[in-house]
Amino acid sequence: MMMRMALALVTGTLLAAAPVLADALGELQSAKSALQTAKEHLKDTSKDLEGHRKKALENINQALNQVDQALAAARQNEKQDEKKANQLDKKAQKLENKADKLENKADQKRAQ
Repeated sequence: MMMRMALALVTGTLLAAAPVLADALGELQSAKSALQTAKEHLKDTSKDLEGHRKKALENINQALNQVDQALAAARQNEKQDEKKANQLDKKAQKLENKADKLENKADQKRAQ
């Protein structure tokens, strides 16, 4: 019984972590889109702004680069987390099989 509760806890934890990763990727994508929109707006403004427009465009390009790197890292983390989750699922299944076998043995001994 304790084994089954532990397995349920591990499974629940894994399922709860998945939306967090999806949210991070979605937020990063939204940030990238907003930066690209800002960049387009700046490109459309007059060029006579004492160098501030140019500096803002440079900063946006740097921010876009950082967001792209963050997206790549988030995707890599997602792959690693998925691999770990699959490994844990396999271990949980093995433990559940062992628990079932032990329960069957205990039932047989009680029946004797």
